[in-house]
Amino acid sequence: MSRMKGVAMRNHLLHWVLLAACLVPVQAALAQGQSGTLDRIRANGKITMGYYNEAQPFTYQGSSGSPDGYAIALCRAVATAVQEELKLPNLSTQFVAVDAAERFNAVKDGRIDLLCGPAVPTLSNRVTVSFSIPILGSGTGVMVRKDAPVAFRELLETGQTAGHPIWRGSPMLSALQQRTFSVISGSLQEQLLKNRREELNVNSVISLVPDLATGLKQLQDGKSDAFVAERNVLLDLAKRDTSGKLVVLNRVFDYEPLALALSRDDADFRLAVDTALSELYRSGKISGIYEQYLGKPDKAAQDWFRRTAVPQ
Repeated sequence: MSRMKGVAMRNHLLHWVLLAACLVPVQAALAQGQSGTLDRIRANGKITMGYYNEAQPFTYQGSSGSPDGYAIALCRAVATAVQEELKLPNLSTQFVAVDAAERFNAVKDGRIDLLCGPAVPTLSNRVTVSFSIPILGSGTGVMVRKDAPVAFRELLETGQTAGHPIWRGSPMLSALQQRTFSVISGSLQEQLLKNRREELNVNSVISLVPDLATGLKQLQDGKSDAFVAERNVLLDLAKRDTSGKLVVLNRVFDYEPLALALSRDDADFRLAVDTALSELYRSGKISGIYEQYLGKPDKAAQDWFRRTAVPQ
């Protein structure tokens, strides 16, 4: 009987030893998985930023080959603030080009610490990543050729033709029939166009393009009647167009706050990013960055930054 008790005791102890041995690597893995972005930056001695190659004026590859743009300038300011917070004078900044398809997964997987996209913080996007406070109030715009039919241009710009409002079934909608709209595949504007086409029940064609250059070329070559995209991007394209044949309509179709994407469930890093951005907004330093890439900020823009800054 006593021998059986001894065997049972040894088996019991062995069970707990094995269980403890299994738990050690699990706890280590959990600790590693819960490590925040700031811990990773400290451990690596660098902060890694994602950017797009062709989203001027927000992010693009400058003439020197280095990333440039409005969002890049803000991300550099964030990097400086993180460097000071972590007391790492030798902290380096690495920029990694990402495309629209992989951008959020790159943040989720920890391949990049901050996405300098910028991106729209929709509910579906927030399933994968979190976002900073907005860096710009933006919206959808439309670019057309200057020789576009008057009724077509007027309808897009004012929502009316010849002073008459339109509605589903309105004869004025003939201006939209058989018209082709270029839009970047997977963008917020693609869904906006599809929804509007269904609401108005018109047979407009939506031509999906992979990037800005293709959308612009389709419009220039007459293969589409309008190019729909983020309005600041379109204004920049029009400014750089040498043909003088394109114009961005004076209308914002919807409001879209743009923000920087970062890891979900990382309150410390988000606090660092929002603190850096709020300081830029409150101090007025944002005006110089804004003017460099988007033109001189008017009073409405200045008020927007003051309202968006998070109070101390």
